[in-house]
Amino acid sequence: MRLVRWACVALVVLSGCEKKPGAAGPGADAGGAQAQALSLSPLEETSAGEAEAALVAAGAQAMEKFECNRCHDGAGLEAAPVDQHCVHCHQEIEAGTYDAKPELLEKWRAQIVHLKNVPTLEATDARFKRSWIEGFLREPHDVRPGIGAMMPRLQMSEEEAGAIAALLVPGEWGDGEVTGGDAERGAHVMGQMGCGTCHGYGAERIPESPVPVALAEGELERGKALAPDLRHTRARFRPRALVRWLEDPKAVKPDTAMPGIKLTEQQARDVSAYLLEKDLGPAPVYAVPDRLPVLERRVRYSEVEEKVFKKVCWHCHQEPALVGGDGGPGNTGGFGFAGRGLSLSSYVAVNSGMRDAEGARMSVFKKREDGTPHIVAAMHARWSEVAGRPIEGVRGMPLGLPPMTLEEIQLVETWVSQGRPR
Repeated sequence: MRLVRWACVALVVLSGCEKKPGAAGPGADAGGAQAQALSLSPLEETSAGEAEAALVAAGAQAMEKFECNRCHDGAGLEAAPVDQHCVHCHQEIEAGTYDAKPELLEKWRAQIVHLKNVPTLEATDARFKRSWIEGFLREPHDVRPGIGAMMPRLQMSEEEAGAIAALLVPGEWGDGEVTGGDAERGAHVMGQMGCGTCHGYGAERIPESPVPVALAEGELERGKALAPDLRHTRARFRPRALVRWLEDPKAVKPDTAMPGIKLTEQQARDVSAYLLEKDLGPAPVYAVPDRLPVLERRVRYSEVEEKVFKKVCWHCHQEPALVGGDGGPGNTGGFGFAGRGLSLSSYVAVNSGMRDAEGARMSVFKKREDGTPHIVAAMHARWSEVAGRPIEGVRGMPLGLPPMTLEEIQLVETWVSQGRPR
């Protein structure tokens, strides 16, 4: 199916920028003691010379290995062809510009749920901490709940994550501190400026109010999808860069989905104080639900195929002959994964199994030590990953997407327990 060639998972990771190093902060040319107290000193960048350059070069190689350009634009990446670019493909289908028959476009448009928008990687060096990027790549979590998809758990080493982080944030930037802000006033500003319309803040509720700028058609929907949970702000942002971002996000990064709401420097400092200083309390703990008991009724392959395998799974476990030789990361390989030779596109293909880590053929129904079939364990493990507790030796499926429902997992497990009737 040309629509997907194979499905993509979002490296829903990074975006943003700020003024160039050495640029004076807002209000620096204003007179008076107050202006002097509020002005931001220039950000300083230091470089480790040849060692830093080598690390950045390794980051470019790692970005190529993990095919970041199949979901993200920017950061010097050449965009993947439309048929191989998860987001561009979906966007063209929704816009009706994809090269396909109208009846197919209509059918596909109704089926697209995820990967309609992801942030670009432009100017990441101007907002984020290198250390946060490196840690996030190794231990991804849901930063942008409106997207649905999230950064997948890849087979990325600590060195590769560090190199990519160095590419996106070259040199070492001084963080500095933000002074002169008031968290209570910042909460009031956020309530006035429509922040709660798009953003969540962990368990805290930001009062909703109209966005105080005119928005083009579809702009608010895109903004809601890409809006990060502000609970993560203090981990992600360099403090002084946050102030500059809040003052005028579109002046900082023109392609941002954040509306161009311009704050005064004092308002930006107040909001920064709220986001950086407010006591968030303990991080939320998500329960991993137990699997449902197998069904008593008869379940045949046709039902599993319709409701599970060809609903999501076969996008990454496709039949290569049907999609120009690219069977997806779960079959012919991709996103840094070696091909495992697993196709879920037909009864025969599913029962043909896959290659294990050593390249030997194995059944996807092989039972693990606790008696759970491998394919069921992989589906249920996705719940553990979303909860922040990945299971050693099991990669949750579907990769980077929300977990399959307990009912869908139950359907597959029932079919397997009944001998996989056709």
